[in-house]
Amino acid sequence: MERTLFSTPEVAGWLGVFHTTVRRWIEKGRIKGIRVGRNYKIPAEEVVRILDTHGIALPEVVKMHRSRSENKGTDLASYGANHGSILQKLLIVEEIENPAFVCRKTFILGANQAFADLVGHSQADLIGLNIAEVIDDASQEGLVDFTQRRTQQPEKEPADYITHLKKDRNGKKKIRITAGSLNNIKDVFLLVVSDA
Repeated sequence: MERTLFSTPEVAGWLGVFHTTVRRWIEKGRIKGIRVGRNYKIPAEEVVRILDTHGIALPEVVKMHRSRSENKGTDLASYGANHGSILQKLLIVEEIENPAFVCRKTFILGANQAFADLVGHSQADLIGLNIAEVIDDASQEGLVDFTQRRTQQPEKEPADYITHLKKDRNGKKKIRITAGSLNNIKDVFLLVVSDA
């Protein structure tokens, strides 16, 4: 099976640095990475870019990704747009400052740290969670139905959905959700949360 993500210790080993250095580069934005719980994963195309930049020969597990990078450039957004990659969408959610998450129908595929902090869960715990467990009225008839209608007919729907977070340590907080579709991936949506 083709690997598309690599760990920080793997990349650090190829670069000859400590894994904490690679983590720091991700946190400073020098390297694109996806936060998975307490760890980071680095997309294969980004590994190719990093190793090429440093003049390091590609390991066998990474070589197949070089031709993709050469054909499509090293831009991750271009790679994701061409392949309809959910990975690229998860990278986008990490770059959003407001709380945001990506879901397929009623299940969360990934969330940024701001959303995890808002709902009182870790990012890893949110993956696979039903959105109705953290947001009121997130049933098929509520938020999910709104999101599907909003992305299919953007001109006919209100821009935002107003609801509440499930009762947490701060009580029921009223929020505004802005929904968007993700290129060519059916039933997968990007949702950005702000104060109502």
